[in-house]
Amino acid sequence: MEKIPIIDCSKINGPLENIKKEDLKSFADEFGTALNGIGFAYLINHGVDLDKIEKVYEVSKEFFDMSEDIKKKMRKPPAAASFHGYAGPGDELLNESKKDAHECREFYDVTGHIESNDLAYFPKEVPGFKTAFDEARIVCADLADKVLRAISLYLGLKEDDLMKRHKNVHDRSVPTQTVMRSSMYSPLLDDKEKVPEGTVRCGEHCDWHTITLLFQDLIGGLEVRGTSGKWVPATPIQDAILLNSGQLLEIYSGGRLAATPHRVRILAEEKLLQKPRQSLVYCPSPDGPETVEPLVPILEDLNGKVRSVYGPQSYDKVNAYEWVHNRHAAAASY
Repeated sequence: MEKIPIIDCSKINGPLENIKKEDLKSFADEFGTALNGIGFAYLINHGVDLDKIEKVYEVSKEFFDMSEDIKKKMRKPPAAASFHGYAGPGDELLNESKKDAHECREFYDVTGHIESNDLAYFPKEVPGFKTAFDEARIVCADLADKVLRAISLYLGLKEDDLMKRHKNVHDRSVPTQTVMRSSMYSPLLDDKEKVPEGTVRCGEHCDWHTITLLFQDLIGGLEVRGTSGKWVPATPIQDAILLNSGQLLEIYSGGRLAATPHRVRILAEEKLLQKPRQSLVYCPSPDGPETVEPLVPILEDLNGKVRSVYGPQSYDKVNAYEWVHNRHAAAASY
């Protein structure tokens, strides 16, 4: 069976200025090969302070456990300029082709818009909610910086070619659609036979941004569609980060690093155990004004087609800000 590669990040730990060029290039070759294949990779020994991630889990769960009245005060506005805020079960449908599906998850998005710097846009009922996200973002951004540099090297570009298009990663005054999303997949019904038909944890889709760093608990359920078309379990590995390509990276790379479809299924064992599932993603997106287009020649064997029906339908130029905004708007079901 096709497997998701495990990549040791020990060589790129520590401050960027202390990393040897040959070590970053070695990591780039291994990492790029993984994304050029199944499109996902487990990162181990990554140096990210997981206590920061755990704190986001804690404040998020405290919020998700609150009454609907409190949560709806923070509900994200539909089709607005910003999709910052809370969404409940059924508020988003990532697989637009399955209109009768129900995605049983709730989440809180902290976007790269100006309001994500303002305490008023966070639930006052949970002390430390904004601080937890701010601190987690810093450790995620440091790793994302190194990964984007590695991808540039893998594609034969200058090391900073992608990072200079993602200034928002370190400068939050730059408008962007970069997002951190904390998700809670609540326990299912006591009677497993009463789970409504069409219910899924998360529908089949490709991520919209450049890359995704995924922190998941040990419950499981995530599956990745391999290059053969078969579904591969993304079984959680303790303390590992799961990284994948997004649609905008597929465009940047001319199809070399394609966005891979994935989904979160309801496992039979999970119905019996009635376990909730928690995850956190950090999805860097280019700076708002950036035009995204192939930075290397488009792969000839694509013949104008993409590897996934959920990927970009062409590699024409797109505006980074509008691209992700339109994906959010299309997925909103209210």
